[in-house]
Amino acid sequence: MSDSTTPEPTPTPVAVALEAPPKRSRLPLAALIVGIVAIVFAIIPGLSFVAFLPALTALGLGIAGLISKAPARGMALTGVILGPIALIVAISVSIGVIAGGVRQTVDEAKPSPAPTVATSTPDVQATPEPEPVPEIPADIVYSGVGDSVLAIELPDGPGQVAVATLTHDGSSNFAIFTLDDNLAQQDLIVNTIGAYQGTVLFNAGFGGDPSSLEITADGNWTVTMKSVLSLRQFAGNSITGTGDDVVLYFGKAAPATITHDGSRNFAVWLYGDSTELVVNEIGPYTGTVRWIAGPSVVAVTADGNWGVTVN
Repeated sequence: MSDSTTPEPTPTPVAVALEAPPKRSRLPLAALIVGIVAIVFAIIPGLSFVAFLPALTALGLGIAGLISKAPARGMALTGVILGPIALIVAISVSIGVIAGGVRQTVDEAKPSPAPTVATSTPDVQATPEPEPVPEIPADIVYSGVGDSVLAIELPDGPGQVAVATLTHDGSSNFAIFTLDDNLAQQDLIVNTIGAYQGTVLFNAGFGGDPSSLEITADGNWTVTMKSVLSLRQFAGNSITGTGDDVVLYFGKAAPATITHDGSRNFAVWLYGDSTELVVNEIGPYTGTVRWIAGPSVVAVTADGNWGVTVN
């Protein structure tokens, strides 16, 4: 009988599925980069007024990166931290720029004391020559209907604070942004619904002079550019008004009693040696607050009658 060998069975190849490596989320890296950009914008005068855009974006991307549990969570956390820091720095830098621009213009508007000239007689003083009255630039008036992009001029020249008296007779949103030479938005100077009449602070050193206004309106509107020298003035006494207004103060530091009988936001800003938000309330208000020494520009936001009495 012959020997026979049974062949071993050939092993059947087994297919092994290889999982593709997970895609790496770009949210953490984006949050880090946008956060750094926000910090850079925040510390540069002028750019600080738009730094809130990348700051909020970095915060949003960072939160999204943390929620998605993507790798590199440290980058996402950095974006969450840099966003609020950039926002705070941007606000501080912007207020400093505004205060500097206002101080420069108000100093120029402050009346100078008249000099006295002595004669040869010791006990007799010659009558001083009257100080020349500064010439107040004429108002510049613009008008139109509906949405518009309006090229403007500043009455006191480049780099100077100015104010604008605005009117609107429509029934929908009325809003005005200042624009730079590249038509980029700078500052929202009014945003209301329906008819409006008021005077607002126009150019307080926003890194660069506005060259145009972006107007959103559904009715007839007017924009009257005014010199800061044309503003009403008070010193150590009372002043009253209705609605939004801007005035000059030349008195000393003292407590001030402030009233308002409207129903919406009531705010009073002082721009002088420092920038002070002395009142920020909703509806009627009566109170006594500290009031810094002039010269300063007083910007009032109101929808009713208001009064300021410096004691």
